[in-house]
Order: sequence, then structure tokens, then C-alpha cells
Amino acid sequence: MVDRTWLRWISLAASLLWPVLASGRSFQPDPRAFLQTCTTVPCDPVDRGGFDDVISQVGSGIIGRFAGPAHTTGPWGLEFSYAVGLVELDRSRAVWQGDAATGRPPVFRDPGPVMTTGQLQVRKGLPAGFQIGGLLTQVFDSRLWGLGLELAWSFLEGLDRVPDLALHLQAGTLLGAEDLLMLDAAGALILSKSLPVAGLFRLAPFGGYQFLYTMGSTHLTAAPGPGETRLTYYSVDPRHLFAHRLVVGLQAAASFVTAGFEMTLGIPSWRRTYALKLGFLF
Repeated sequence: MVDRTWLRWISLAASLLWPVLASGRSFQPDPRAFLQTCTTVPCDPVDRGGFDDVISQVGSGIIGRFAGPAHTTGPWGLEFSYAVGLVELDRSRAVWQGDAATGRPPVFRDPGPVMTTGQLQVRKGLPAGFQIGGLLTQVFDSRLWGLGLELAWSFLEGLDRVPDLALHLQAGTLLGAEDLLMLDAAGALILSKSLPVAGLFRLAPFGGYQFLYTMGSTHLTAAPGPGETRLTYYSVDPRHLFAHRLVVGLQAAASFVTAGFEMTLGIPSWRRTYALKLGFLF
């Protein structure tokens, strides 16, 4: 008899890996998707609500992973890590679906239910509980890259019976989108505690609150509107979007190797992101 528990785990792994392996996926944005057909007068030909939705979901994917745990690498420590992130996409708006009747394309060609990213992080510990870092994020199946910096301050760290508490700040930008401009910033308050396990390794569960800010705009762009052959010139002025997220995760450290899992939950959208990482401490 086949163990159903193993079948469930295999099915889950296949569902997570399929977006990475699927050759038809494309997350390169098509600026024509932000033009909509006007059926009333007056009418804004630019789908600004759809633009906000796309920007907020892409921003949640390229922002730095693993705001926790709260403890740093130490005043002389250095960590290199790589994290694979999954962003659950809400594709209910018309900008994601497109409209074959009018010729309006979807913003991404066959995006699938999740967006997958790979993120390289470098973190350097400093005295007085500070830590700085940099990150480079690739959005798979696209030419999109995220570039960012981070700063953390662990103002409670290493006390015997008191959890570690840290403030984690980061900022970044999106590269590789021809007409799309995007900046993002985040601040998180993280609580964690590092616990020894049988003298072999340490586990650090963490959780906290994260505030996410995303600014998106476009250059002056020329694209044919839905059902038209002539070019429509348009631009989107800077849109300022704010989101609140809960962060939970777990990190394990053995000798110079670290591994971790993280999940974020948007409020009140309930959109989720997941991440797995493997790192090395020096």
C-alpha cells in the first residue's frame, strides 16, 4: 500500500517546482496591458487600478527575504545565502487576464499561479548590534532583477531569558523593465529566540510585523490601445502603495551552515509569500 503522506509531499514539491520548470511562463511586463477600452465618457484609458495591483504584487516578490531572525551574525560575522521565493498571485483583475475581443494583452504571458524568484544575499555584522547587507533578486522567466540594500539593528540580543528584538530596514529598485519604474522599501520589527538542540545545532523561530512601501510609475509610453492600430501615448504618474504583512519563519544553524523557511501574510489581502534559504557563515 502506498503511503499517502509521501504522495502529498511529492505533490506539494511538484506544485512548487512546476513554475520554475514550465517553459511557457513569462513575467516580462507588456505595457499595452495597462490600456483599457473606454465605454463611458469621461473615461481614463489607463487602468490605474490594474497598474497598482501588478506593482504591489511584483514589489512583494523582489523585496528582501528573511527579515528574521533578530540576532545578527556578530560584529565580525559574514553570511552568504541564496533564497528561493514563491509569491502567490491574485490574477482576478482584467490586467492579468487580457481581453481577446479588444486585443488587450495580459500583463504577463501565461504567468501561472505563483511568481518564483531567486535571491542572493550578503550580510555583514557590525559592532553595537548593527548589520548591513545587499541583495540581488532574479524574477525567473523574465529579464527582471531587483537590487537592494538592508540595515538591521538588534537592540536586544543574546540575553538568557529575553527574546532577541530587532528593527530591519531595506530599500531596492527594479531593473530590466523597459518602461516601468519601481522603488520599494520595507521596515520590520522582528522577535526571535535562538535555542540549542542537543548541542548539535541551533533553531531560531521568528515572527514580526512588516510595513511595505512600493512606488511605481512609467515613462511616456506609446502603445496601441485595445482594438486600435494607432498609438496611444500615456504615462502613469508615481503611485504610492502601502501594505502590512505578518512574518513568521524558522532558521537552523549548524557550524557554518544555515537553512531557513519564511512565510509572509498580507493584511487584509491575505496574499502569501514563501521562501527557502541556504546560507554559509564566515
